[in-house]
Amino acid sequence: MIPTMLIDEHNEAFYAWRLFIDQKFIEPTGNYLLHIDHHDDMECGGYDWDFNKPIASLDSARNFLDRCLGIADFITPALWYQTFSTVHIIKNLVPKALNVERRFVRLDGDQVLLFGLYIPFIHAPEKDNPDSRYHFFDRIDGGLNDDDQFPSEGVVLDIDLDYFCWDNSLKSAPPKRMEITREAFDEYMSDRNHPFRIVPRKFFVPRELDGRYWLVYEEHSERNKLPTEDRIIKRIDRLIKYLLDCSIKPKAIDICRSSYSGYLPKERAAFVEKNFVSRLAAAFELKFI
Repeated sequence: MIPTMLIDEHNEAFYAWRLFIDQKFIEPTGNYLLHIDHHDDMECGGYDWDFNKPIASLDSARNFLDRCLGIADFITPALWYQTFSTVHIIKNLVPKALNVERRFVRLDGDQVLLFGLYIPFIHAPEKDNPDSRYHFFDRIDGGLNDDDQFPSEGVVLDIDLDYFCWDNSLKSAPPKRMEITREAFDEYMSDRNHPFRIVPRKFFVPRELDGRYWLVYEEHSERNKLPTEDRIIKRIDRLIKYLLDCSIKPKAIDICRSSYSGYLPKERAAFVEKNFVSRLAAAFELKFI
C-alpha cells in the first residue's frame, strides 16, 4: 500500500514529506521527487527561518509551513534539507526529451537560499566539505517518453491537479484582499514612492469599496480556455500509462487540489479530482492518510 495524502494547496507538500519521513514511509534524505505540475514551483530567496537548525518534528514542519512557505517556493527548502537528491519536473503534456543538470542550493547568511549551476572546477571542493553551505542535487526536466528511466526505490510522487486543467490566472478563485485602515489607504495614495508602489511587480493595490479600504491582490493575465472533460481524461490516462510503463513504484504520493489558489479552475475541480484519484487507485494500491 502506498501512503497517499490529498492536500489543498501545494505548500502543504512540505509537511506531507515530513510526515512521510516521520512515519518511516520514505528515507530522511536522498529521495527522488517526481513533481508533475503545470508549474515548476522552484522559486527561492529569503525566508523568515534559520536554516542552520534542522526541522526535527512535525510541529516544527507545520510552523515552518505556516510561517514561511508559499505555493511556489516549498521545494527549495526540501532540497536544502536534502530530503531529495533529485527533483524531476514534468510540466509538458506531450513527450519531451529529458534535460539533466547538476545544480546546488546554497545558504546565504542564515535565511536566504539561492540556486546555482554546478561547475566542477569551482564547486567540487564543496562536495567534500562537511560544513559546506552548498547542497547538490540533480534537476531533470521533461518526460512522457517510453524509454525514460527511474530509480527502483525512493520515488515520491508529487502531483498538482492543475497539470490536467489549468488557467494560470487565479480568476476562478475568490477575491484575495485584506482590509486596511483609511490612514494606510491615504498614505499609499499620497506617496509615489510607497513601498507597495515600487515593488518589482505591482500585484497589490488599494481599493475603496463601499466606504471600506482593502489591499487587493490582482493578476493581470488572460484566462486560458478550459479543456473539455474528454481531453482531461485523455491527459489523466496518458500520465498513468506513463507511470506504469516506466515501472515507477512510488514510496509515497501527495496530490494537490489547488483548492483556494484557483490554479485548478472551480468549474473542473471536482471532475479532475474524482477521475484522477479513481484512476490512480485502480493502477496503484493507495492508502490515504
